[in-house]
Amino acid sequence: MADAIKDEWVSACGTVRLLRGDCLEILPTLGKVDVIITDPPYEITASGGGIGRTRKDLKQTEGFTDCGFDYKILDSFDCWMCFGTLRQVPNLIAAAKDRRWMLITWNKPNPCPLVNRNYLPDTEYIIHAWRGDRLFGDFQDKARFIVHRLGDKEHGQHPNEKPVVVMKKLINLAAGAGQTILDPFMGSGTTGVACVRLGRRFIGIEIDPGYFEIAKKRIIAELNATPLFDQIAEPVQGEMFDGEPE
Repeated sequence: MADAIKDEWVSACGTVRLLRGDCLEILPTLGKVDVIITDPPYEITASGGGIGRTRKDLKQTEGFTDCGFDYKILDSFDCWMCFGTLRQVPNLIAAAKDRRWMLITWNKPNPCPLVNRNYLPDTEYIIHAWRGDRLFGDFQDKARFIVHRLGDKEHGQHPNEKPVVVMKKLINLAAGAGQTILDPFMGSGTTGVACVRLGRRFIGIEIDPGYFEIAKKRIIAELNATPLFDQIAEPVQGEMFDGEPE
């Protein structure tokens, strides 16, 4: 697996590590992390008729982020949060196995106006699976739903990019200060941006060279904008990159 990592970048403060390559090859080389929070490829049909066929983001999605993923990558982690379609929810619940789990929804007041004789695509689903009794966050963080507008994507960013506000809520629930969050499907790096703002350590994996560079630029900009004392939090389970793979 030595050649699994095609490119690597580590922040000067040591709290962010970005890896380019296939997460299935890279994950076995990593040491212990506290939480996975990720938005993997969905199991959907991105193409369709009507105006949907002409939408740029759906064309970008087809064959790229609509092919599903291997649920087994979640097996080794005590705590994970994973986005999925309604069709994937039963599989994600099954992947929780002996962990506690909860369904969280992100509800969009401004969904894409595509109905195709069905309900509006105004809800996304997240399964949170964890071992132990503790949830982090405050009273408001523990709500099982998020209401937030679908934001405008910046030029060149990922077709399925999530708002930073949504990712911050999930991070606050799943991880305490100083803990390490891994996103094996990093995309344009929104999870990493949210981690920097909240003082969490971050490892991101992305297979696409273009999105890897976009994520790196976004996170560097966020690190430069965030005070150093907010970036560096006391580690909970040792240094992020120490230790042998399990």
